[in-house]
Amino acid sequence: MYVRFSRMLTPLLLAVVGLLPTLATATAQSPAPAAPIIGTVMGAKAINIRACPRLDCNVLFSARLGETIEVTGAAVDGWLPVSRDGAAGFAYALYVQHPDRPPVELRQGAPGCQRVAFIFNIGVGYPAQMDLLKWMRDHSVPATMFVMGWWTNENRDLVRQMDQLGFPVGSHGNERLELPKRGDAEAAADIQAAAKAIEAAIGKPPAPYLTPYAAAIDDRTRSIVARAGFLPVGWEVSADDWDFNISPDDVFMRVVPNVVDGSIVEFHLDAPSSAESTAVAIPWIVERLRAKGYSFVTVPDMALPCPSGVVGVAPTPGT
Repeated sequence: MYVRFSRMLTPLLLAVVGLLPTLATATAQSPAPAAPIIGTVMGAKAINIRACPRLDCNVLFSARLGETIEVTGAAVDGWLPVSRDGAAGFAYALYVQHPDRPPVELRQGAPGCQRVAFIFNIGVGYPAQMDLLKWMRDHSVPATMFVMGWWTNENRDLVRQMDQLGFPVGSHGNERLELPKRGDAEAAADIQAAAKAIEAAIGKPPAPYLTPYAAAIDDRTRSIVARAGFLPVGWEVSADDWDFNISPDDVFMRVVPNVVDGSIVEFHLDAPSSAESTAVAIPWIVERLRAKGYSFVTVPDMALPCPSGVVGVAPTPGT
């Protein structure tokens, strides 16, 4: 019986021994677990991590500017699955920077509810068309003002009036020098100087959004802006109304045919032709875009996911 058992066991042992090199090779070639992707909160003082990928979901915790969270998957409909200290939830991807994503920036809002955001970059130096802003307030057309620091220091009453009319006031930088031409420290100092000037004018910090002077920005300076707690804002549609000899028809045709759902449209309020071009064309533009089914929102609205049923609302004085 022992001999019979030995004869049966020998082939089995040989088979097991034969497998050992294969198992060792497979173990050696097995890939190591992928390192977690670490994201950093940028462009906002803090963001909420929610229980599901919607704005109406419960807030699990908040992550502040510069804090890190683990990104556990790909973004879906603008939301990233994330975790921290064992708590898993969803963060709006716009404000999370990590190695697999470019620096944070808002150039166009999420589509889905026919939104358009008007922005005004202010700091050319000609008379500002405040009557246009009053018309927009009276006709329920929200917009966002982006003022330069130097201009704010010389026109505090006008900046205060913009705020009192209900338009969010963001930053267009401090001095008329392109950010990419500056070193890191100089660019950061310019951002802070503009914020200080705006706060002195309106009695509160500016809205945490910044448009670059002359639309000049690169990945390095986007990161500098975002680390300062401002969301860099760009645009795909420009009225290109900053120069002399611009007609209302020029402004209209540069805007209306190019607007899509989620467009940010750039205008100027104090350019040499603003009174004869922009101030005349905007009522035409508003009428045509409303006829196409668009609603008007601010940049703070456009920086959020598209909620179902959203409609443009008139600015509320002091907000």
